[in-house]
Amino acid sequence: MSTQLGRYAIAGAVAAALYSLIYLIFADKLLPQGEAEFAVVPAFLASLLLSFQLHSRWSFAGHGSRNEKVRLPLRFLVVQAAGLVTNVALTYLVTKVLMEPNWVALPPTLILTPLLTFAAQRIWVFR
Repeated sequence: MSTQLGRYAIAGAVAAALYSLIYLIFADKLLPQGEAEFAVVPAFLASLLLSFQLHSRWSFAGHGSRNEKVRLPLRFLVVQAAGLVTNVALTYLVTKVLMEPNWVALPPTLILTPLLTFAAQRIWVFR
């Protein structure tokens, strides 16, 4: 499991870099000031597409069955939808309620959500 967690962390770091780049472009440049939670959606969707490929082909390669051609992607999407909701909520809390700069929302979303989704993916998606 430690090798798997290491691969998950590397793949996650790549997806997190993409998420951060897209989030900051939208939050700081493309959206009106104070609307950073809306930047989560395009950032999350882009990193979702990348992370599914990385995790299914590398992080969780050889773990569990790949015979579920429909159920596996659906379960992955359910877990990621929960991650999206978590990131929107954290971003809203940090940028609207606490009134912190947009970048301050990145650390909690890049630490908490991956830990939660790793557990859910290992137990429920790639079992």
